[in-house]
Amino acid sequence: MDKIFGANLEFVREDDYVEYFIFPKLDLDKNEDNAVRKQLEETRTKCMSIVEKLTKERDYIWHKDEFELRVRTCSPQELLLNDESTTTTKEKAANITRKPSDQDRLPPHLHGVTHYGDNIADEWFIVYLLSKISQELPTLVVRVIDSDGEFLLIEAADFLPKWANPDTCEQRVYICEGFVNLVQNSPTNTSKIMPISEAVERIHNNPTLYKVSKEIQNCITGRIKEFDSTKNDALHHQIVRLPLGVAMLLKTNPSFISAAVRSFCERDPIDLKACRSMRYFPPEQRVRTNVCFTKCLYAMIMHSNYVPDRNIGWNLSGNPNSEEYKEDLLGIKVACGFEILASQAKDANSEDKSPAWKAYVRSLQAKGYFRDNIEGSVEYQRLLEQAKNYYKDNQSRFRTAPLVGKEILDLLRSTEVNIEELRDEENNLRPSDSDDWLNISAEQLDAMLLDRYGPKKLYKSNGDINAEEFTKNISEFLEKESALEGVERDSDDYSTGEEEKHAEEQRKKNDATSSKTKVKKNHSMRQAMRKNPVNLNKSNNSEHEDSFTTQVKSFLDFVIPEDKWDSNSEMSDYEDEEDMERNFAAMHEVDKQIDADIKAYMDQMDRELANTTIGKSFDKTKTHSKAKLATAEEFDDIEDFEPININVNTLKNMMDSYKSQVGGSGPVSNLLNAMGVGMSAAAAEAMAGDDKDDLKESSV
Repeated sequence: MDKIFGANLEFVREDDYVEYFIFPKLDLDKNEDNAVRKQLEETRTKCMSIVEKLTKERDYIWHKDEFELRVRTCSPQELLLNDESTTTTKEKAANITRKPSDQDRLPPHLHGVTHYGDNIADEWFIVYLLSKISQELPTLVVRVIDSDGEFLLIEAADFLPKWANPDTCEQRVYICEGFVNLVQNSPTNTSKIMPISEAVERIHNNPTLYKVSKEIQNCITGRIKEFDSTKNDALHHQIVRLPLGVAMLLKTNPSFISAAVRSFCERDPIDLKACRSMRYFPPEQRVRTNVCFTKCLYAMIMHSNYVPDRNIGWNLSGNPNSEEYKEDLLGIKVACGFEILASQAKDANSEDKSPAWKAYVRSLQAKGYFRDNIEGSVEYQRLLEQAKNYYKDNQSRFRTAPLVGKEILDLLRSTEVNIEELRDEENNLRPSDSDDWLNISAEQLDAMLLDRYGPKKLYKSNGDINAEEFTKNISEFLEKESALEGVERDSDDYSTGEEEKHAEEQRKKNDATSSKTKVKKNHSMRQAMRKNPVNLNKSNNSEHEDSFTTQVKSFLDFVIPEDKWDSNSEMSDYEDEEDMERNFAAMHEVDKQIDADIKAYMDQMDRELANTTIGKSFDKTKTHSKAKLATAEEFDDIEDFEPININVNTLKNMMDSYKSQVGGSGPVSNLLNAMGVGMSAAAAEAMAGDDKDDLKESSV
């Protein structure tokens, strides 16, 4: 398996993991390892108390591993034991490995890894827990990743800035004070991976500077908002008929149900041998009891086919469609899961001779952990024992079947089964929850997928839409730029400190030139073009584009003739404040005159068009505001003059075009598809017939 950056004992991992780091703001005066460890232990205690409170409130059942934090001081000795790798995602893809450097070394932190198996809800519940921890302990900076990398940004992919992609965002996504932070990358150097220590320090120094946009934060908040309620809707309570030992174990520790269900659903022929003997949980004495499943576990065990062997003693009551039959069959499946776990029980101490342990020792020898000490010497044995304890501690953090089986056997041997108590509880059981949620039609599934992953809709269920919002969406789309990876939007995201510095140097150079030649270049337009770049450097054989490029360059280099403003110096004309104010006043007067000329021109054009066929074809704005009265006075020679509603006319014309396409491919449908939006059935039906009323402001 590929190694993951900063991972503990990476050979024990599977792909279904989520990894999290908590970086506290430590007292820098205490640099000793013991002092740092003490501060980390205190932080860990606070974090785990928050986690235990939230999980207990919701009666949360972990699917595989629980949330767990380990202290990592990142001392040289610990780094050797941890088998830490600093290979990034890009380097792993290119099969490049390198040794850790001081820049790559992580600051002291708390670290955790949780495998979530088939229940993706565990991953997002961990994000919820980390968000709450960062809210209650605002000095903490949190990083969370999974096998896909920065999965928080994957959830908000539709709202990311232009520069953000899996390569440029690696090690730049964090959580602080309950908000997602994204440390911006420079578009001029996207290959550089920012060290985690530098990113954490930046956020510690300014926790609000790197907060993501409201849209991105809403995506993450919407994903974890289901956990805000103390009621856990992901649980399913069911009456099950179980052997006495299994009923006692689940009453003592309800979380055993997850390991039992997974073991039964993932059984192999060797496990079936244990199910045919039922050595630890014989079927002779059984009792009805309440069992709490997660919906994921319940669906798994319900859809796992199993035919009980009657020779063992399994007897099923009622017909296959009865509730008694389901209770018996579920009880048999759960009991078989516990039997498989018990048969796989293995003490953590027995791992000393495993291939994984031997491989771990070899890796320590290759890195010089034993410091050239002779094997068998006192110092060698001391270091070996330290490595063994570290190995066992990290092995036990994962709830593997052998370790859970060992825990089950220990509890079974140490706890006495109270048969009378279980029989009494059998008379006061909570009714089973309805499992109708298991049955879903193809139409319901399609609707769920469309709602979650489908295109955005411009229309509501009743076909209504705001005309102003529609034209705004069209305008924004038309302003986007097409590239190889799809449609990209122009933004100011490229405006970085390095680029601003370059622009400032260029302005100074141009100012020096202009002072000598007594002319000024249109620098403000150049700056605007830098923020909204026109692709002038791409080679194209089209004469039209060459002509356009030439015109744009000429416009940028447009020279303003020598003005009439007084200047007695070769320095900038804006050196003197009085001259600056006088210039601004003159410019303002010129702008007012231009506006007046344009308005007179537009008014004259409206007068000529108002009574024509074209003028009458437009929808008008029906309003009784003072603005309308003032406009009517200017057009007193035109009867019933009303201003044109541009938004409604735009929408009306596009809907007419869409209707004429009869659902086929055409300009409007292609444009809407390219925008990633769709039309609801209600809207399509409303436009299907020619006898429908024209679109109006109230119905759009």
